[in-house]
Amino acid sequence: MLSVKKPHFMRLFTLIAALFCHISVSAEVLVDPTRPPSHRLPAKTSIGINAAPKWVLSSTLIAPARRLATINGKTVSIGQRIGTAKVISIEPSQVALKEGNKKIVLHLLPNGIKRTR
Repeated sequence: MLSVKKPHFMRLFTLIAALFCHISVSAEVLVDPTRPPSHRLPAKTSIGINAAPKWVLSSTLIAPARRLATINGKTVSIGQRIGTAKVISIEPSQVALKEGNKKIVLHLLPNGIKRTR
């Protein structure tokens, strides 16, 4: 029968424990592939360059009796305000806001994604 010396066993145990700790520390963060593209924030850069948008359009609901949009996590309808802007129109893939004299159009899908017909 083999006898295991205590110092060798402890070294082996420490080595295995260190390997498991290293694997768990280097694990990647999982990204939800079903999350809408508007939730993907741009990479952090210096202030003013590729800054996160002020408003993010997540969804629209078009029904015969109402039109709703979710902007920055808040559901709004035509005529309501989101921050300093007023919702002036809601279409299936875009929402128009008016802030002061400026008209802002939020798109549901990024320009790189094509819709099927």
